[in-house]
Amino acid sequence: MALPKQSSPKYKCVLPSDGREVEYRPFLVKEQKVLMMAQEQENDAAMFDAVKNLIESVTFGKVKPDSLPIIDMEYLFLKIRTKSIGETANIQVTCNYDDCEGGQGTTVINLDDVEVVGEEPENKIMISDELGIELRYPRISDVGTTPLETDSVESQAIQTLDLVKSCMVNIYDAEEVYPIADASTNEINEFVDSLSMSQLEKITSYFEGLPSLKKEVSANCEKCGKEIRTTVSGLNNFF
Repeated sequence: MALPKQSSPKYKCVLPSDGREVEYRPFLVKEQKVLMMAQEQENDAAMFDAVKNLIESVTFGKVKPDSLPIIDMEYLFLKIRTKSIGETANIQVTCNYDDCEGGQGTTVINLDDVEVVGEEPENKIMISDELGIELRYPRISDVGTTPLETDSVESQAIQTLDLVKSCMVNIYDAEEVYPIADASTNEINEFVDSLSMSQLEKITSYFEGLPSLKKEVSANCEKCGKEIRTTVSGLNNFF
């Protein structure tokens, strides 16, 4: 005799970037195992891939993760995690006192208290008196699939330039709009390479000002005993 099959409850949430409503279910034991294996690898690419596959599965194939703005992916995953495991999570924070090297503390937070902080900044940026650039929200496909494994200044610069190239929508002047979709890869590379450092800073300020998941936390350092106060943000910290 076949064993009975269970049906999963369904929930809804509203994505922060565009107010779209998404239906989802809690993840299953087999899906949690994949997440745990990705977490153990301590590799951003593995974690992004696991979360992407999970999101598509628990939203019944209706959400395509590669097209999601990163803030939507993080927010949706947080809601899925809350309904799947529970409202609380253990968060480990690093001691930020100069005289305590390597100290850490652990605290418990309520995930329902994690908020989306900030609003999308103006996405049309004048980089000169005549020329402007229109940008869009970064998507998972822009940054999450093959991140560089080093934190060197050179690799960070390359990542920043790649992000700019991926998120440009239009270049415009007083007379005409130049869609990036119509430009070749060489043309895009040449344009970005021709930017001055001050122009690049204007563009990257858009990404720095985008909404993100944040929660202020405090914990006692297990090494020095002092109270650590910090703000945690992003998918890694709430994983």
